[in-house]
Amino acid sequence: MNAITSQRKQLYRLFRYNKDTEAAHVQQVTGDPNKTAASDLSMTQARNLINSLTKNWAYFDKHNRQHSTILSLCHQLGWVQDANPVWVDLARLSDWLKSFRSPVNKPLQAMETAELSKVIFALEQILKKQYK
Repeated sequence: MNAITSQRKQLYRLFRYNKDTEAAHVQQVTGDPNKTAASDLSMTQARNLINSLTKNWAYFDKHNRQHSTILSLCHQLGWVQDANPVWVDLARLSDWLKSFRSPVNKPLQAMETAELSKVIFALEQILKKQYK
């Protein structure tokens, strides 16, 4: 049974009505490159995706050097909280990880070493572009 209307509407809001983000997440959940719309999901898949997307993906492991590097890059990019610029804006990083712009659409804690390297490279490229 396909996802119900309320689930699809919630997913569209979570995707910020961006078709590329929608396609990336639907393909990841279904494992089928031909499925690109929220209407292609089953009710269970939609529920699991909503749960995943509403969680904060930017939890760091202070003992992981790659996580520390990502934290440093966020500081360099200026992705910090307005109220306290010492702290990284985890919501912004989490939203970026969930977007189609991120090379890996997974929470930081679930990423393997190679996937973290891709994220670091992407953030470095954003930083280079910012200071050109």
